[in-house]
Amino acid sequence: MVRGLYVSASGMMLQRRHMDVITNNIANAETTGFRRQQLVSHSFDDVMIRRINDPAVLRTRRIGNAPMVGPMSLGTQVDQLYTNFEAGRLEGTELSTDLAVVGDAFFVMQTPDGERYTRSGAFHLDELGYIVDGSGNFLLGENGPILAGTLNFTVDGSGTVWVDGAVIDRILTASFADNNVLRQQGGNLFFALEEPQAAPNQSQIVQGFLESSNVDIGREMVDMLSVFRIYETNQRILSMIDETVGLAVNEIGRVR
Repeated sequence: MVRGLYVSASGMMLQRRHMDVITNNIANAETTGFRRQQLVSHSFDDVMIRRINDPAVLRTRRIGNAPMVGPMSLGTQVDQLYTNFEAGRLEGTELSTDLAVVGDAFFVMQTPDGERYTRSGAFHLDELGYIVDGSGNFLLGENGPILAGTLNFTVDGSGTVWVDGAVIDRILTASFADNNVLRQQGGNLFFALEEPQAAPNQSQIVQGFLESSNVDIGREMVDMLSVFRIYETNQRILSMIDETVGLAVNEIGRVR
């Protein structure tokens, strides 16, 4: 009976995490290059089966002839936060500092924490003429931070940067055999758990365009309603179990 309280409570906490992720997706629906996130969790049966074979549980000592309840699950649990790397659509801006990557690759940024990766090409020039993002991180080329010096620069499909007919650098891109090695850091940046591939995937850079987020507002709203209903159901079950336990303690177990 009491175990049901934990099962319902774990379900409520899980749906609360789901709601946080959905809310973050909706808040960033208009953020350039943002990637939708999704919470992945284990079901009750999956967790219970895994716990039955858990060495830590199997080593649990029994007290007298008490039944072994340790392997039983207490509900669902979060597995991981999955990032959807599907490309967003391109939107024209006609600004020379706005860039977009077409293909499975990322811009490489120089940050105080080291190299980071992004799909957001909403750049501008700082006071020295370097191409930077909204946080002041430098866009890297093959020769380091790219010094354009003027807004009248052009970028061709290969990422080569031209100023007054002369090549000044080539934009550096990075790609990974599995994008799931990337983790969101904040500020629309990713850090990698593994080094990028030596030879980047085939990609193209287009100037005067920005890549939108891949968040589908309609889908997020449907998911939000579903999460709310599940949370509400767990809440009702929790109240029912609490009332049943209270009745057992105050009525059935009363000594007369």
